[in-house]
Amino acid sequence: MAFTVVACDDGEVRKLGGGLTTVACVAYRELWPFDASLGLIRVDGLDATSVLSGMISLMARPPGAVLLDSITIGGFNVVSLPGLSRLTGMPAIVVYSYEPSVERLEAPLRQHFADAELRLRALAPIRGARRVMTRRGELYLVTWGVELSEAVKVVEAYQYFTKVPEPIRVAHRLASEASRLMGLQQA
Repeated sequence: MAFTVVACDDGEVRKLGGGLTTVACVAYRELWPFDASLGLIRVDGLDATSVLSGMISLMARPPGAVLLDSITIGGFNVVSLPGLSRLTGMPAIVVYSYEPSVERLEAPLRQHFADAELRLRALAPIRGARRVMTRRGELYLVTWGVELSEAVKVVEAYQYFTKVPEPIRVAHRLASEASRLMGLQQA
């Protein structure tokens, strides 16, 4: 079964650090990456959804799914799953290695952001995270526009070495290295 995915992630960033960070999106079909894109988002900003959707929309890709490792990217820059799906025409699958919790994020958001309510609304899909057992171990999935059973098949198709799908790992490595080379990575 051939699934096409576009995985997006940021590099290493210090939360509440400000500035810019690199994000990478990598398109995969079966075992092979076939396209990649780099972009910049504001750490703790509100531009992740528009930047990621623009990067994905410019890629040479057949219909598939978007993979993320968290709804938050670049610190507390929150990706709107409905917005991302609408702008790209692709369903979204968020893959957590741990049980996500809006409650753990609520206090820091309220403490540091005047627009905490807006960010908390974008985080609401986390409440629908489902624990699943994959062939490589336990994960929590948040889906938008795709059934959970299909999302599990997509995730398992890309679990080459670990329970984290390979496209997410590669997107993270690419973004981290690009941030380091451009001097954007914060210590």
